[in-house]
Amino acid sequence: MIPSFEKRVRAFAIDTSAVMLMLMIAYPMPQTFPGALGNTLVYVIGLGGFLGFYLLPYLFSSGQSFGKRIQKIKIVDVSGKDVPLWRILLREVFKLAMSIFTFGIYMVISFFILSDQSRTIHDYIFKTKMIDLEKRTERDQYFGTTESLRKKGL
Repeated sequence: MIPSFEKRVRAFAIDTSAVMLMLMIAYPMPQTFPGALGNTLVYVIGLGGFLGFYLLPYLFSSGQSFGKRIQKIKIVDVSGKDVPLWRILLREVFKLAMSIFTFGIYMVISFFILSDQSRTIHDYIFKTKMIDLEKRTERDQYFGTTESLRKKGL
């Protein structure tokens, strides 16, 4: 089943919020611990948050970060099989690098190009797609969706 646009955005927002929380914790470290220790802690906490919330979860759960697990969505191969870890990590690094280098414009463009098979630019490049692990009920199927989305089957 194809996940909704909102689920994808929420999953990314959960992961990004966790990283930003780690950066907010790291920010006052130079004032708290003057000298080299404070500056080192900023980099260690910041890099740890980045790796810990964007990449590390894929080592423990195939195709799911913390945000994706909460939203009950998963990255799979185009055929529906599990994706190798190296391809998931490359996909995530590519997505994050493009987001950072374009100041977020890549994510806006990527979500506008979101196809009816739930594939974005990075999904086409790495031959992946997102699936929804939750079964929709009849009430959820049409509640909150526009007529154009219902015609597409989304």
